[in-house]
Amino acid sequence: MATLSAKITLSGTDLTSDALNMTVTDAITISKAVEVKRVVLSTTAKDIVAAAGYTKSFVFVKNMDSAININLVKAEGGDEYMALGPGEFGFFPWSTAVDLKADAASGTPILEVGIFEV
Repeated sequence: MATLSAKITLSGTDLTSDALNMTVTDAITISKAVEVKRVVLSTTAKDIVAAAGYTKSFVFVKNMDSAININLVKAEGGDEYMALGPGEFGFFPWSTAVDLKADAASGTPILEVGIFEV
């Protein structure tokens, strides 16, 4: 087993009437697969992670492009559930109920993907 340390800090002094200062940390026990890869996308939705290959996991995604938007979409119905602008990232728990797919607004941007199976 291994431990993945996750931490996010949100802060700002002019966002609300009070200063914002939030930090959340978690130590996640990783007992199964770890996979880190880069996927070249296009305007057609592409499988980035197949649900059948994993149990509950945490997923890290980062848009490596400096100009093109990337959309993460569900396999069933193609509903968009996350849009990553240039350089943006996300980290989220994944129940593996659906495959993860992604497409690009244009061109062939690269999506960095990390899957950490618990």
